[in-house]
Amino acid sequence: MKLSEILSGTVDSSTEKHAGADVFLAYARVSTPDQLAKDVSVPSQIKGMQEFAKEKGILIADVYEEADSAFVIESRRPVFTRMVKRAVDDPGINGILVHEYSRFYRHPYDGPRLKWELKRIGIRIVSANEPENDLDTVSGLALEMMTGFKNASYSLEVAFHTRKGMKENIARRDNEIGFCYKNGGVPSWGFMSYKVQRGTSGRGEPFMKTLWEKDDTVVAGKPVWEWTHQVLVNLRLERKFSLDAICGFLNENGVPGIRNPYWSPSSIYALVQPAALLQYAGYGVWNVHKKGGGKRPPSEWEIVENAHPAIITLEQAENILVVNERMGQLYRDQSKGRMASVRTKGSRYLLTGGLFVCGRCGSAMVGYHNQNRLYYYCGASYYRKGRGCGEGFQVPKEELEKVVIQEIGDVFAACTDPSKVKKLMEDELRGQNDRETCEAESLRKQLRKVMQETENVRNAVKAGLDDVEWANSELRTLKAKREELEARQKGFAIQPEPKMLDHAVVEEYLKTFERTFEFGTNEEKRELVRLFVKKVELNPETGDIAIRLLSRPPGLMMRKRRTPARRETGVPIGLVAGAGFEPATFGL
Repeated sequence: MKLSEILSGTVDSSTEKHAGADVFLAYARVSTPDQLAKDVSVPSQIKGMQEFAKEKGILIADVYEEADSAFVIESRRPVFTRMVKRAVDDPGINGILVHEYSRFYRHPYDGPRLKWELKRIGIRIVSANEPENDLDTVSGLALEMMTGFKNASYSLEVAFHTRKGMKENIARRDNEIGFCYKNGGVPSWGFMSYKVQRGTSGRGEPFMKTLWEKDDTVVAGKPVWEWTHQVLVNLRLERKFSLDAICGFLNENGVPGIRNPYWSPSSIYALVQPAALLQYAGYGVWNVHKKGGGKRPPSEWEIVENAHPAIITLEQAENILVVNERMGQLYRDQSKGRMASVRTKGSRYLLTGGLFVCGRCGSAMVGYHNQNRLYYYCGASYYRKGRGCGEGFQVPKEELEKVVIQEIGDVFAACTDPSKVKKLMEDELRGQNDRETCEAESLRKQLRKVMQETENVRNAVKAGLDDVEWANSELRTLKAKREELEARQKGFAIQPEPKMLDHAVVEEYLKTFERTFEFGTNEEKRELVRLFVKKVELNPETGDIAIRLLSRPPGLMMRKRRTPARRETGVPIGLVAGAGFEPATFGL
């Protein structure tokens, strides 16, 4: 290409087009897994996109298929999320191809936002059946907005009719049994669901409906529904058992929990809430929860009488709510003035959230108060009364956190010379780069080996190998392995020599660290603790607590300190700090 050709407009456009060939990812989606299983639309979408790509000279690098609504949040569409990430990360991809724009996104806000973000980095969204709008023009922007409005309106209309159908379904009674149909979901504890066929479609496919019945599965000597009745009526209503006491009763009698082997108070709490009690009284209750997990007001619930067999009466359900309120008020009265009623912004515990664990059962240590003092306590022992673990330990919060912060301070003190910190951080950057380079080289070797094995199989077929079926199977296996290695290889490209850190930047890091630990909020301190501490682990057998730091500067000796902690029986246990250092990224 010459400048004179550019000025005269005689540049060969075919050569220019070939140099900038479009490489796209194709995305095909259906709204439900049932549609995907029946091949309703995905094959036709892919075929249409392939024909469009061939006509337009587009190379499809990969095809992504998914079964979910385009109106839902991205976390519900993992394939879509992976596809977008690849388009962003892979410089060789310059577009995403869909059968219709509604396949990409129907949400009226998130869809346009994502399109704009992709457009800014050069990623086009192209439909095989709809025109591509020029968003840099007024008319193109208007058409884009109208298209988005149309797609969002369609989704809202589908959602409206779906909810309408579900609302009608829960009120429809089965002609043979007399109870109402269910919309799906997990039955409440004490019930089990089963399906019945009620007619066939025009294509001969059966219409299946879901009903509930009492769960007659025998556990610990009697049916599950009888255990439910005993918990609700005999324990909660008549004997006024607390949630903890009910948990202990079920665990001691070997009754398995709903999702875990042992019961916790939160599981029992869910059983005695209004919506659950109505279901136990035989009422069908729908539309209780919002999409985000919150609850709707009772005025929005859909309630149907005599929707399934009842385990308790409505009067008993009413009286259980009265017991709940009285016991809740009693607890609130007893808690007045206690430290438990004080709430601060953010957690008061620096080591919760899985950082401090029980070495016997692996459960996270949780916050716990006793006699106006704060402790850490094994979550399994606290919530399940020792089930799955054993005798609990009360580890004083202040003493443990003081030792942890002191250990971090010692690490920090060994690094207060900015030159040392700078060297540590640069060494870590170089080490990370070296590890990535070694892994990239290992992937290349594995890829060459797979390519050679593939070539060997093909040569064997050319030479007259009789077992073609074996050869095809082997080639498919090698292809899958090759694709996996190539995908991994893209994430481990050789990095250039890391940029060295500025001395002033390191000094600012150090000052920020000191200020945060002295004046920061609990949340800020928690974040700093996680930069230095990998894990704090209690050994219930010896009573020791090991603090494993993420990094230890050269020359820092390991020491042991002891701080008072106690078993529930009051026997002191020791705290071992500085044990088990493990090298990792020094994260300032």
